Amino acid sequence: MKIHFSLKTQLLLVASLMLLLPWAGCQSVSVLETSLRQSHSQLLDVQMTTAAQQIERKLNQSQYPSLDTNQGNYYASLTDSKMLLDGFDGEESDWENITTPWFQLNTYDYVAGLSTETKPSTAVKFKLAANDKLLYILIQTSALTPHYFNPMQPKKIADQLNIRSINNTGLISRWQINPQGSGRVEMHNMSQTIKTSRDAGTWLWRDGHYNIEIAIPINLASNAIGFDLVLNNKQKNQHFKSKPATTYERSLVREKSELNQQLASYIQPGLSLYLLNSQYWLVGQVNAEQITGDSLEDDDIHEEPSWLTHTIYNKLFTSGSLPYWREPTSLGRWRRPQQLEKTIWYQDSPINKQLHSKTIYIHGQPFYFVAVQDSRQSLLSASAALNQLLTLLFTIIAIIVSGLFAFASSLSWRIVKMKQNYRDAIDSDGKIMAVPQASKLPDELGDLSRVMQQLTINQGKYTNYLASLADKLSHELKTPVAVIRTSLENLELSNLDPEATKYLTRAMQGTNRLSQTLNALSEANRLEQSLEYAQWQIVPFDDMLEELIEAYRQIYNSHQFQLKYDNNLEYTINLAPELIVQLLDKLISNAVDFSPENDAIVFVLTKQDKQLKLTIENQGPHFSSDNVSLLFDSMVSIRQQSETPHLGLGLHIVKLISDFHLGNINARNLASDKGVIFELLLPIENK
Repeated sequence: MKIHFSLKTQLLLVASLMLLLPWAGCQSVSVLETSLRQSHSQLLDVQMTTAAQQIERKLNQSQYPSLDTNQGNYYASLTDSKMLLDGFDGEESDWENITTPWFQLNTYDYVAGLSTETKPSTAVKFKLAANDKLLYILIQTSALTPHYFNPMQPKKIADQLNIRSINNTGLISRWQINPQGSGRVEMHNMSQTIKTSRDAGTWLWRDGHYNIEIAIPINLASNAIGFDLVLNNKQKNQHFKSKPATTYERSLVREKSELNQQLASYIQPGLSLYLLNSQYWLVGQVNAEQITGDSLEDDDIHEEPSWLTHTIYNKLFTSGSLPYWREPTSLGRWRRPQQLEKTIWYQDSPINKQLHSKTIYIHGQPFYFVAVQDSRQSLLSASAALNQLLTLLFTIIAIIVSGLFAFASSLSWRIVKMKQNYRDAIDSDGKIMAVPQASKLPDELGDLSRVMQQLTINQGKYTNYLASLADKLSHELKTPVAVIRTSLENLELSNLDPEATKYLTRAMQGTNRLSQTLNALSEANRLEQSLEYAQWQIVPFDDMLEELIEAYRQIYNSHQFQLKYDNNLEYTINLAPELIVQLLDKLISNAVDFSPENDAIVFVLTKQDKQLKLTIENQGPHFSSDNVSLLFDSMVSIRQQSETPHLGLGLHIVKLISDFHLGNINARNLASDKGVIFELLLPIENK
């Protein structure tokens, strides 16, 4: 199947090559973005070095606690609000949004000097949170039977919680809680000579286990804390402790608000800062998402890019070879310490993130100062440039495509108009109806229009010459033919020998054939002229046929003529009577020549919608299947060779008259062994 493209389609396809402009522009923006990202990485390294030095100097000058990492550390997340000590930790509790890990308390054989760890029948876990004033503690046990302290029987075995804490100055505090039932409990300070008590929180027994939620001053536990939970099991105490020693406290690591404030002084748009200790616990952090718009300069506030720009940026600028970004911290601890060894880029659609770390030393201990810079600002800058670039490019493309489309439409309209004008200028017979007006525009289509006009004029002249050629030949040859005929007739009167008489007869036959040919050409020429001046009349076609058939009976008395039609119908029609008579004369002459003598030539007149149908049937020989399609063509004769010449103009004249009346003429063989039928369709109303 061959595909054809119009001129407008071809120009639009060519114009589509301009879509390479946005691609080239995006590539330029991509190269610029890569260069800016490298420059930003270098700048971030310089800023990180400066910030790390300042933070290291400030922390070394402060009383930051030294950590004992041999037995591991406890971690307390930072909470900004005061927590309600109600013993609940489920949904809608203060612990719900605190991401802090659970720590386990192990049981040891108390009699054996706390040296052997045994598998407990009860599990105990706890987690911590802190603010600037209090350290919050939540302890949970598995299923157990409570044994509360009875003040009336103080020596009776009961459940008990002991706490040891150390602050930055090395002050050791010991606390003890003896629950007398499920509910609020008091905490006794066992480290003072005069024991004091204070409300500690809630010791809650619910659903078969303990929920212990208490708080102690953070300034007394800023360095270390340990727990010894004593639970009665079959009249025997089980100690769940932080470590198997009398001094069972462990170093406490916590996120500090003062460190967060120091880190916030170095914050920039899209920059998150983290401070990790040697065990990769998070002691300070400030996230880019936590910085509100009020804390940034107005110049740093940009409108978020549109989803379309996001999509284009993501497709063009996000590298598929970069590893995917995951949240770096989980439950207060850095997930993958190997990330801190070098600068790494990550992809986090639609932006990239750069992780950069510096190692600092505080009181001889290594800390990690980590920065995570996302490319949001680069995205915003690149998006702004991309928006402007794409807007400009697509505006230019739209203008150019619109101009090309308008230009193509103009060319197409001119070509279609030229085609229609020259199609209407020449009829189906090749006659020039009117010479179209040539274009005056000085372009190729204008030149083509002028050439086509000249060709049409030349064709018209040639057609007129051919149309008048027959009449001229007939006029010019009549006199020579008459002279030849007269000479031959005079020779015929002479006494010629038989051989000369034979040649004389042949010459006379040739002269007669030439004379008939000239007469036929004259007749065809007169018909074309008569078509131009034909007079139309509204006549009853049935009456007209009755008169014609009566005349045919007198002329061709060796044949029978029959007319069949419905007398109850009206057969009035608008036509040119003289031309229709000429048409019928040709058909009858043809029928008489081919049908046997005394056979009937049958006319049948019927009415079909807005047409009259006339069929003429005779018993002549069948048409050859090869000749039916050529029957009404000019200069085509299917007669057998005879002494009388036939040029094949008769049925062609019939076709011309039928077409002039906007009718249709055709012929076919009858179903019997012989016989043919001609069908003529004429419209009743003709304008």
